Amino acid sequence: MAAAHARFSVTVDDGHLVRVRWQPRIVLRDCDGEVLTAAIREALPGRRVHLMMFLNGMESLSQDALAFFARRAPLSAVALIGPSVLDEALIELYLEVYLPPFPVAYFDHEADAGDWLAAQPAP
Repeated sequence: MAAAHARFSVTVDDGHLVRVRWQPRIVLRDCDGEVLTAAIREALPGRRVHLMMFLNGMESLSQDALAFFARRAPLSAVALIGPSVLDEALIELYLEVYLPPFPVAYFDHEADAGDWLAAQPAP
């Protein structure tokens, strides 16, 4: 299943792996967590998912969006893929401040992210 939204695209593989590609250089807003979660719940109702998120050079992220992803999104593991060295530092800060109840890791390449997600417990 694939779905395109104005700010991101979603692809579901294997019934539990969701790939999200944000538009390049986007500013992640407060409502983006809710819109993405609605798309995930529509595709896979009642299920938690492994998420592969392509950051695509995000300009900035709102604190409310980060908090939403940590606490209210139906996630079981998250692999974040970003082209910038700064992405990794932002992710470390996210982990320290929001303490998501699922594993989160940063990767430079999709293949490494996919291997890591495949090794995570099934949702």
